[in-house]
Order: sequence, then C-alpha cells, then structure tokens
Amino acid sequence: MKTHTHRKDIYCLEDAINKQEKDHEFKILLDRARLRVAIARQIKIAREEAGLSQSELADALGISQPMIGRLEGLKDNRLPSIELLAKIASITKKKLVVNQPGFHLELACM
Repeated sequence: MKTHTHRKDIYCLEDAINKQEKDHEFKILLDRARLRVAIARQIKIAREEAGLSQSELADALGISQPMIGRLEGLKDNRLPSIELLAKIASITKKKLVVNQPGFHLELACM
C-alpha cells in the first residue's frame, strides 16, 4: 500500500525553530549561534576584501592560521573578544558590522 505525504505532515526546520524559540533557553542558544555566524561572516569578508589569506591575517594578529579558520568556519562555539575583533578591523582596514536582534556592534580601524 502506497502512503501519501500531505504538506501539513511535513515538519520543516523553520517550523521547528519557531516552535522552539518559545523555549527561553533554546532562544538564548539560537541567538548566540546567530551572533557567532554573523561575526564569522564579518571576519571573512573583511579579510577577503583586504586581500589577505588566513595565514597572513593570523601572522599579523600573532595567532595561528587554524585559529582564523575556526573563527571563520564556526568550528569553535566561543565568541571572539572585542579586542580581537578591533585588531582584525585595524589590520584589514575594514569596518566590522554585526547587527543582530538586541545586539549591534561596529568596529572600524583607527
């Protein structure tokens, strides 16, 4: 016997997230993950627009290339410090803008 799937029976990821966002603890974790993604994107965009490789940025910061890879690739759940982000903005000479609900950060080179 063939089973048919109805549209209402399909549970999409967006529905799951919307339902879970009502859970305060889940919302905190989701907001933090979204912030982490936004920061990672800004780091990568600034580095690429500055024409720097991960190794070159790492050398200028005095850290390892794998650390830059983790910052850009989300392999690490830790949020980078404001000081590190300010250094990245200064080295790349690019403004880092992170705009998430309830959080706005702009760092420019000085």
